[in-house]
Amino acid sequence: MKTAILTDSGCGLTPQQAKEYGIYLVPLQVIDENVSYQDGLDMTTEDLYERLRQQHTPKTSMPNGESLEKVMKEIREAGYEDVVGVPLSSGLSSTGNAMRMAAEEEGLGFALLETYTTCDLQFHNAKLALEFAQQGLSKEDIVKEVEKKVVNSASLIVPNDIQHLKRGGRLTPVTAAAANLLKIKPILKIDPSTNGRIDVIDKVRTEKKAISKVVDDVCDVIKDAQGDIFVIHSDCLSKAEEIQEEIRKRCPNANVHCNLICAVISAHTGLDCIAIQYMKK
Repeated sequence: MKTAILTDSGCGLTPQQAKEYGIYLVPLQVIDENVSYQDGLDMTTEDLYERLRQQHTPKTSMPNGESLEKVMKEIREAGYEDVVGVPLSSGLSSTGNAMRMAAEEEGLGFALLETYTTCDLQFHNAKLALEFAQQGLSKEDIVKEVEKKVVNSASLIVPNDIQHLKRGGRLTPVTAAAANLLKIKPILKIDPSTNGRIDVIDKVRTEKKAISKVVDDVCDVIKDAQGDIFVIHSDCLSKAEEIQEEIRKRCPNANVHCNLICAVISAHTGLDCIAIQYMKK
């Protein structure tokens, strides 16, 4: 295998988990009270949740230059010639460009896989890229094969605490103010049709109706087809498990997973957020 697969901590993996899969990983940064932490190394997802409970307002940033340089040296010393980068969506971060520059400085070939997503779906795409790399495909062909699957994927998000999204520029002040005033729950989407940016696709009164609509939309797409569905949450496990069970009943041929929204993404969504990601086969 001549091509290494590199992702970032936006995929939700810890460094140890990434190593076990054979995927290289670089940590994004979480900045809280003017201190920068490397996601997954010196700040865990639970650490971030606790800070949110204490009304902290953390920010995030792309990997620092030192960590990028370190991982590229590891890749080259392991005998790889090329790298396929699978970062979180370029609509959310410039991490992909930083990966490219670091690879070129180390003399490695580089191809960017734009997945228009983050969290579990980002990890799913990194695993697909690894499978094609293990088959001996070139970096360009790895990207082409996974892109065929990316077009059948999306993420739908129902946040409860929209102030974090407003602060990070993911929601406009007007939308956030209207949601607070009218007690409206925005339904957000990120996928190829939004160019990997978070877009408001609907506004529904009450969280229950918003989640019901999201579940309906996902199940309408998947139906009896095969695919992977990820129900992810920020510190609201029981709610996520109920949604997981409902989807399993309605999409019997799909693999339905339940997991946490990782720290760098929860910093923007806030607590008590539900997201459903899917990739239809």
